[in-house]
Amino acid sequence: MDDFTIIDDAGILEVLWRPGIGIGPAELDVLANTITHFPRWHASPVLVHLNLVRHITPPARRMLVAYHHAGPIGLTGSDPVDRVLAAFIAQSRSRTRYFTESGEARAWLSSIGAASGPRPVPAMAR
Repeated sequence: MDDFTIIDDAGILEVLWRPGIGIGPAELDVLANTITHFPRWHASPVLVHLNLVRHITPPARRMLVAYHHAGPIGLTGSDPVDRVLAAFIAQSRSRTRYFTESGEARAWLSSIGAASGPRPVPAMAR
């Protein structure tokens, strides 16, 4: 089973993690290698759904805080755990905002981002 799926929807790269996943450095490395296959990935708006993530390991949190993405990153979630995960990610140098509604996150990202059609790309299996 893949750990995530990335969809390019109207210029927003949407990351859908496998339900219940624990994210460590290995999962972030696979995500990083997969996302580079998208045109203009380094500046594209990114939408990450945190509500399916079980936990992020301390080494993975450090990697996320150290990362700088040129485009904006919208994080969505629905509970206090998601807010805590988002707070760690928001410490990065990337322009990051947390939302409880995907629609609000998309509107914010769209106001900044580009446009292209939906293109699902499956993640590489580990």
